[in-house]
Amino acid sequence: MWIIASSVILGLIGVVASRIGLTRLTADGASHDPHAYWALGLVTLLPAWLVAFVGLLGTTPGVRPQLVPGAAWLLSAAAGLIGAIATEARVRETGDFAEAHHATRLWRLGVLAFLPAWVIVLSGHVVR
Repeated sequence: MWIIASSVILGLIGVVASRIGLTRLTADGASHDPHAYWALGLVTLLPAWLVAFVGLLGTTPGVRPQLVPGAAWLLSAAAGLIGAIATEARVRETGDFAEAHHATRLWRLGVLAFLPAWVIVLSGHVVR
């Protein structure tokens, strides 16, 4: 249970810190590469997901994971990759530069890339 709590706390800290970083990045109002906003959103949930993801492996070496945690581990990794690839394709559609008023939308795309993977891995802990 402490893994879920620490993961959620890391997720909340990541969202707040990333949002502050987005505000500072867009403060000058200049156009930046859209991948900068997306990458900032992408790393928002990464630490929270990583804590829960590694926690599903268990602490006993050599023991195979149970079916549900093992499936959640695998599905979470796949969802993270698919989310990153799909949202990055949407970011490429914006062009070479993004205006500051589009930054929030691109940041949200980055956050949404890891959100399904994080939910899957947390549900693997709950079912465990």
